[in-house]
Amino acid sequence: MTSGKNQNTPLSQQTEMQSTESSNNSSTPVMRSCAGCGGRIMDRFLLFAVDRYWHTGCLKCSCCQAHLGESSSCFAKSGMILCKNDYLRLFGAGGSCSACAQTIPASELVMKAQGNVYHLKCFTCVSCHNQLVPGDRYSIVNGSLFCEQDYPKVLKGHMSALPNRTSHKVC
Repeated sequence: MTSGKNQNTPLSQQTEMQSTESSNNSSTPVMRSCAGCGGRIMDRFLLFAVDRYWHTGCLKCSCCQAHLGESSSCFAKSGMILCKNDYLRLFGAGGSCSACAQTIPASELVMKAQGNVYHLKCFTCVSCHNQLVPGDRYSIVNGSLFCEQDYPKVLKGHMSALPNRTSHKVC
């Protein structure tokens, strides 16, 4: 199950009820309370999502009430637990690319720099047009991306006085 756009963080997992050993070596089940209904979870299997325990039938989408216990995806944002469709409907607006102005689908991986969002293929140096990838160093000058190799050329060229210059490394 995943959380948020472009993240693969486990949000929910089905676990088997565990036992604890007491001092006289007898096994007693660990009692958990369901975050959905508040009742004790006596079932053999339970869900652990958003740092809480749930009956498999109690983990539901906050919008459409779809059961998420059987689902392979679960999203949490703004205090809501959502199915994939409702998450994309509410928060999935991908916006547009700062380089090409084309729409970015919510499911697409992106690069971000100083509040701007780019398609991976559009995250390029404006001088040499090489794509910047994780590990590359770059600078931003007046909103334009320059690779580490081209930035010194820009300094020597006609743009000797460059305001708003920021140096970064693609992570």
